[in-house]
Amino acid sequence: MYRRLMFVLPILLFAQAVQARQVTIIQPLALSAGQPVRITGMDLDFAPDMLTELQESDAKAARKRANAGLPPLNPASYLTGPQDGALYATMPFKQMFPLVIRDVTREWKLNDGTPIILRITLDRLKTADAAMAMLAASSDILEGTVNVVDAASAQALGSFRVEVRNGHSGWAQMIVRGGGVREKLAEEFGLELSRHISGRRKKPD
Repeated sequence: MYRRLMFVLPILLFAQAVQARQVTIIQPLALSAGQPVRITGMDLDFAPDMLTELQESDAKAARKRANAGLPPLNPASYLTGPQDGALYATMPFKQMFPLVIRDVTREWKLNDGTPIILRITLDRLKTADAAMAMLAASSDILEGTVNVVDAASAQALGSFRVEVRNGHSGWAQMIVRGGGVREKLAEEFGLELSRHISGRRKKPD
């Protein structure tokens, strides 16, 4: 009986994890269902309330970069090149986020069709507080607004809000949560964005 309880307890702890990802439509997309699109650019902006959290996040990334023996990045540059997720943890959020979105949207085949531009304003970034998670619950959060624009005519095609919230409660969930939190949040943001723009729930084969 004792062994059985010890086996069930971790399962119960893991089961308490809460992952809530949702899209709220602001302006319906002026795209036909399943219309192929090609993301040709992305403008990224941050609400003032995010700046403190961004500074802390970027400072951690800079330390990881220094510890890995990598040269510092120019914060004004826009990085391109092949996917290299291992390096994303060493980049400032402003440089990491577009690369993650690029990788996710390519997997969803949003690279062939009507050219569009994404104008994204992120207004909330929060990582779970370990002490709070031990006592009750705490969440990793990334929220923002996405405006879709026709790349040829600059006409607004629609807008929506993405809210990613991953809740954690208890020591077991914080252990499973692991590292790379901001990269995971960016990836989930990209998944919700891709689902909404493509009109599909699953990425194509």
